[in-house]
Amino acid sequence: MSPPIKICAVLTAFNRREQTLSALRSFFSQGQGLDLTAVLMDDGSTDGTTEAVQAEFRKVTVLSGDGSLYWNRGMAAAYKTARLLGADYYLWLNDDTLLDRGSLNRLVQEAGTVQEPRGSILVGSTRDPDTGKLTYGGLCSASAWHPGKFRLLQPRLTLQQCHAMNGNIVLISAAAADSVGDMDEFFTHAMGDYDYALRAAKVGVSVAVASGWHGVCARNPVGTSWFDQPSISTRWRAVNSPKGLPMQDWAYFLQRHGGLTWPLAWLVTYRRILSIL
Repeated sequence: MSPPIKICAVLTAFNRREQTLSALRSFFSQGQGLDLTAVLMDDGSTDGTTEAVQAEFRKVTVLSGDGSLYWNRGMAAAYKTARLLGADYYLWLNDDTLLDRGSLNRLVQEAGTVQEPRGSILVGSTRDPDTGKLTYGGLCSASAWHPGKFRLLQPRLTLQQCHAMNGNIVLISAAAADSVGDMDEFFTHAMGDYDYALRAAKVGVSVAVASGWHGVCARNPVGTSWFDQPSISTRWRAVNSPKGLPMQDWAYFLQRHGGLTWPLAWLVTYRRILSIL
């Protein structure tokens, strides 16, 4: 008999103990024939996340941060450790995302159909727990001149290629991980997942939205984005906060992926700071 396929989940968390435990339960309850491990970056939680995870899951390696890593740098540290430990596949999993039953087996089976020597990345689509509508998944470019505009792709019954991705459910083959390398730690919170998908395509890795649904995750509440803030001063502070769209991070992303028009795209993005709401 062939050995079970080894999958290492990669997560980062901050003060969401119950959600983190639920996400890990949904991962470790997946079907037989899989050797499951996980690496979790606990970025300075004070709610007992580390202790609760260690008490329930013996196959989770928990790393400790000081609260300054946010999503991208926390994931980058966890992913780097996971790659050192080794696996057949790595699964990026948001700690507020619940995998559907049998999702991993379906992802692995579909990944096996991709004949790409540089490896494959499959993006699982998530739906809202109340409305059932698409919340996160794979994205395609939405503008011929603005390199930062993307739109979500509705999952189909077959694979569909995509340009960028949300990091909620992402299955990365070992070959793809070796081809692309680590996440870029320049990004603080957002854009590291988009950047990884775009970098992957540039080196010949197949990046596609998996068929069907693969999990549940609520969308971030309306009104919490930087451009939803009520005044110019609050929008300025929000956009430059780690969870906003820091100008340096956005310029770095656009310069890498946007071609000659990237300065215009950068300026257009921030015009909303000065808008009258």
